[in-house]
Amino acid sequence: MSIEVSLEQAAYFTLSRHHLVERAPRERAAEVVGDIMGLNAQGALNYQLSLWNRVEDLEPTVITQAMNEGRSLVRSWFMRDTVHIIPSVDYSLFRRGLEESLMREWNRWTVRTGRKESPGSWEPLYPQVLKALDGEALTINQLLEEVGWEGEDAKPNLHRLVREMSHRGLICNAAPIGPWYHSTKHRFTRVDQWIPEVDLRSVSPTDAISELVIRYLRGYGPASVTDFSYWTGARVTDVKPVFERISERLTEVSIVGQRGLYYVSAEDGRALEDVQLESFTRLLPPFDALIMGHRDKKRFIDPTDRGDIFLPRGGIAATVLVNGRVKGTWKINKVRKEWELSLQPSQVLSSEEAEMIEGEIEQMREFTGFEILAKC
Repeated sequence: MSIEVSLEQAAYFTLSRHHLVERAPRERAAEVVGDIMGLNAQGALNYQLSLWNRVEDLEPTVITQAMNEGRSLVRSWFMRDTVHIIPSVDYSLFRRGLEESLMREWNRWTVRTGRKESPGSWEPLYPQVLKALDGEALTINQLLEEVGWEGEDAKPNLHRLVREMSHRGLICNAAPIGPWYHSTKHRFTRVDQWIPEVDLRSVSPTDAISELVIRYLRGYGPASVTDFSYWTGARVTDVKPVFERISERLTEVSIVGQRGLYYVSAEDGRALEDVQLESFTRLLPPFDALIMGHRDKKRFIDPTDRGDIFLPRGGIAATVLVNGRVKGTWKINKVRKEWELSLQPSQVLSSEEAEMIEGEIEQMREFTGFEILAKC
């Protein structure tokens, strides 16, 4: 089965699955994290605002409590070897599905740059780190003291080892130190003790990557093989056979004016054709999951605006989303006791659009409790 849709239909399908057209009820906050396949966790305020954009009447304590008390959410390195927050129940799925590609690139980089001699040369060090973390959640400095390593390279090498062990499913992040909007120090702990219900053997790598494709398409479809490769950080040559293997579970999609073949899960074909276009505005933070979800950004971003969003040295700007399109960027900075929010529209906004943005800024004030001075 194959269907054809407009670029706008494709965009609004993804936006609706991201709960950006209409925010989800507060009681569904943890489910929303799963629906969008994780919150990009580069900066505490960023991931708080990502969820706030998608959940009605969200409180800043929700993510913190879910990670640190109920532990229904967990933070670690996942897609593209970057830090994300995902539902703990999905930890085995993500870890098993991504481990091969993550470790291949990690070993290639660490061996090529001389950080380690061979792909397996750090494995004898795993027990020492796990012993130091037994019953403890430690910062890198505390862990360094426990293992007793010395020398100029001791700390960066230990941090790399912790990262490798995280890829292996042995270590994850524990509760950070600092206020809800700014983590001053990160702590690490053992997966088997922090989320003991996790069983990495419960799913095979083959089944895990197949299920990740289906879930990705439910949240980001219609999407291409290249999009999924971009989102995961895996090679196209590795993920293309996965799409072929599960082809009966997929529906092919053609997007008017776009080259290539796209997919949604078979059960979503009708929903894609029946998508409704609505007016809305959101203030997405830097590294928001929506912006990082596809290699081809045309459904949300005009190619002439890419340079304002994708910054040098890997930075990603906060974006102003108006009626399904990015129409500018924004920044927020603390100046003494006040927070200054500046808007940089990429085009002239209508009075209605400007009013919707001001409404979002007011909701941000209510969510954060910050005294926010808006500048345009």
